[in-house]
Amino acid sequence: MSHPMPNPAETKRPATGLKRRRKSMGANLAILCAMAVMIIAFMGISIYTGLQAFIEGDLQRASMNAAMAGAAAYYGKTDGTGKPTPDSAGAQTIATNTFNAIVSNSSLNGFGATATISSSDNNDSITVTGKASIPTAFLAPIGINQIETNAKSTARALRYEPTQFTGPLRIQPVAGNIGSYSRIIKLAFPLVDGPGSDLYIEEPPDSQQGYVVEACNDTECYNLVPGATKVGSSQILTVNGMQVIYGTAIIDMAKAGVRKANRIRITHCNQFDYYNAGAGPTPTPAGTPLTIQRIMLFGYASACVDDKTCAIPAGFAPVE
Repeated sequence: MSHPMPNPAETKRPATGLKRRRKSMGANLAILCAMAVMIIAFMGISIYTGLQAFIEGDLQRASMNAAMAGAAAYYGKTDGTGKPTPDSAGAQTIATNTFNAIVSNSSLNGFGATATISSSDNNDSITVTGKASIPTAFLAPIGINQIETNAKSTARALRYEPTQFTGPLRIQPVAGNIGSYSRIIKLAFPLVDGPGSDLYIEEPPDSQQGYVVEACNDTECYNLVPGATKVGSSQILTVNGMQVIYGTAIIDMAKAGVRKANRIRITHCNQFDYYNAGAGPTPTPAGTPLTIQRIMLFGYASACVDDKTCAIPAGFAPVE
């Protein structure tokens, strides 16, 4: 029995269809792969954009806190008279240490956050430029391995002068009235121990009457005279077994063992004589009150718009 010969055209059709299907499947697979890469890339961009904003916010806060800490410590040294003097190197070190401490205890840890610190003696400011790198594994297929984020903050050293509001302090003791021997100044901003000198008390050089300075909280007061350094012709003498300041002095709270206060109390030493620029003593003229011309607190800082424009809040002034 004979069999019909197969038609060559009919035998080729299935093979041709199979090739077409294979080509179509290959093209579809390529399109799916491309789409998958695009979807992953878009997802990665969305995820990393949000993460970048979060990290940048923390980086900005870290740089600002570091700049404020450095600027507050800008006048961490004193000259031979006890006057605060700039210590930009020390301020930069404090800013660096503050930044690193924040990084190690925040979301920035693990993102390689670093800071570049600079200073300017023109306006007693510290600038902190922070940088962090975010690994981007999802974006590696399109050639992006990491995203870098930056933040920059500047702060300026200031002093707080409560006598700008109160005017000079005058104490005229009245016999039998114990309250008349002291004056208390409530501070709108706390007095906090920092590097170097913290407090400056200025008395007229031609009427240096004796007084005691104390740092107070709501319930207790602590003597600051042990941390005092005389300025100019001033003197620190012992009166009735207690150290007393005559004239102008600058005070380092750490030397007196005090950390923080929200009030300052000035008390007349109950010794009615005075020194004229260090010469004396001379009996105090009747009706002459002990006068404190200025009280200045150091160790403050203000945030700046940039490294040249720094606002000065009311009650504050540049250190120099």
